[in-house]
Amino acid sequence: MCSKIFCFDLDMTLLDHKTFHISEKVLKDLETLKKEGHVVAVATGRDMDSEFSKAYKKQLNPDAIVHSNGQKVTVGEKKIREVFMDPKLIARMMEFCREHHLCIGMNIGKYGCYVNKEVLIEHEKRIFGDGDREYIDESNLLTHPFYGLAYFGDPKGTDLLREAFPEIKTPLFADRRGADVITKEVSKANGIQALLDYYQKDWSDIVAFGDSMNDYEMIEKAGNGIAMGNAVDKLKEVADYVTRPIEEEGVSFALRHFGYLSADQ
Repeated sequence: MCSKIFCFDLDMTLLDHKTFHISEKVLKDLETLKKEGHVVAVATGRDMDSEFSKAYKKQLNPDAIVHSNGQKVTVGEKKIREVFMDPKLIARMMEFCREHHLCIGMNIGKYGCYVNKEVLIEHEKRIFGDGDREYIDESNLLTHPFYGLAYFGDPKGTDLLREAFPEIKTPLFADRRGADVITKEVSKANGIQALLDYYQKDWSDIVAFGDSMNDYEMIEKAGNGIAMGNAVDKLKEVADYVTRPIEEEGVSFALRHFGYLSADQ
């Protein structure tokens, strides 16, 4: 079998939010793919070099990463793509969110930096049982470069944002209590294209796994786009195949269903 580039979303594709663990079977399967000469990439809305994600980067040890919905791409420690959001757009969205009591922002190092941070504090209390993240003043959003921002709160708030800022899109997180805030041209597919150029491959060589709307473009364009059983319906509609949900190790099931790994591996 010729080598492929396997692109895996992280949250609710590899990382189960019920346990916040990655299955040992899946971890072993990813290592086996690498040993057999395939490229294993993580394609995520997260910046995997951030304080809150680097432990997963170390655990997965991928060959390449499409970070921040394609805005940054790394192969090993080599950066091959980096595009930032317009700071003037960030300033305008911050003012809008203050007026409409919406929570928007991003992490800077280990610190949270959000407009209306109390919304995120309550959100994390519901999920983790605490909200003890440290925060810095929201003005820091105007002095740091960002690939995109994050929204937390009721999904209806994302409708308000898109109406006010038609240049953005807001693909929801798996739990529908938050969303990426990115400009319309941003997608994981853009980042994957940088990988294809680097490895001199084409889209027929891509096998992609995902569950949310920020995976839409890469699942649609991939030679084999696989939606998790727990994926949103719109993603399942464009996928080539819908595998089992994450709690049933859908990644491992699909890898064997298509013969990328054998049943005894």
